[in-house]
Amino acid sequence: MAEIKGILIRKYGERAEVKVDKTKTTVTGIPKYLDCWCPINARVGDNVGVEYQELEKRKGQMIIYGFPILGIIAGYAFGNSLAIFFHMDPFWFIVCGVVLWLLIAINYARIFKRDAVRQGVQPVVVEIDVPEMVIDLNDKPAEETK
Repeated sequence: MAEIKGILIRKYGERAEVKVDKTKTTVTGIPKYLDCWCPINARVGDNVGVEYQELEKRKGQMIIYGFPILGIIAGYAFGNSLAIFFHMDPFWFIVCGVVLWLLIAINYARIFKRDAVRQGVQPVVVEIDVPEMVIDLNDKPAEETK
């Protein structure tokens, strides 16, 4: 069972903004809105459960330093592919591809560092609460009431 309950009000990529329902939440002293990681397939309007999860320091460092390296490799491959496609000199395509992908990777690593590494814990959407379906077996169908 998640310790924080709320409604997912906005989702962008793997990030989500959750409006906390303080009547159903067991944790005190949390803000009304939480910016969370959302690795599950929750949609806007879903009732969700959020937990604070600790981040391993080594895993965090792998993400922070590994993403820029992967960005350089992806930029090289992207630029080289474009140069082959257009039958042109690959140098400028590779330079532009590396710069573009490196900026994207550094931005992602910076956001990850700001949100998760500095605090040591991060809020994560872990479950989608499905409302209970109540079936009343004593109700008669509309045809029998005539």
